[in-house]
Amino acid sequence: MPESLRARKKRDTENAIEIAAVQLALERGHANVTVADICTRADVSRSTFFNYMSSRETALFGRSLHLLPAEQAAVIIEMSADVPLTTAVFRLIIASIGHARINAVVAEGRNRMLLEQPDTQAAILAPFLSLTTELTAFLATWLAAHPQRRRLADADTSIMREASLTVLVAVSAFQSLISDMTGTGDVEATEAAFRDSVRKLALLAEASAH
Repeated sequence: MPESLRARKKRDTENAIEIAAVQLALERGHANVTVADICTRADVSRSTFFNYMSSRETALFGRSLHLLPAEQAAVIIEMSADVPLTTAVFRLIIASIGHARINAVVAEGRNRMLLEQPDTQAAILAPFLSLTTELTAFLATWLAAHPQRRRLADADTSIMREASLTVLVAVSAFQSLISDMTGTGDVEATEAAFRDSVRKLALLAEASAH
């Protein structure tokens, strides 16, 4: 569904704040960036900043992500019977975020921060940690109730292990998708791009197995 004007304005303000934060971090080092600096660069007030961001760190590194309620997650995954579970997990990720639009400038900037300021790695990857844990727990419970959807149903692979591996592939492919984004505005995280990321991971895994 197209974004409403109100949602678009909200996204524009969020983007302005995050772009300002990331640009300043790349110019000065993340430790030398203050909320006041970000507000000045983004041309927003301090109150507006905190209406959109819970902290300086959120603007710099991204907000924490959590799985949507289990009842809603179950509906999404059950409507995804025609696709691999990794794609179903991708749909859960997008639904949990609330939209499929990723700002390419922010994504590219945070990728640079990872390379140029290695001490930011934990902070930048942290938003996905709780989501990954919640996705794994949910998927393990769901697979226990729907064993026909398992692909590794053998004596050596537990349901939790299969859920963990499935989520790991999906999250890794999603992060790879984000890393590949370029441009000056919002880019749609499409299922086609996600499947391409999964395909590349599969090729690398196959090469490593020989």
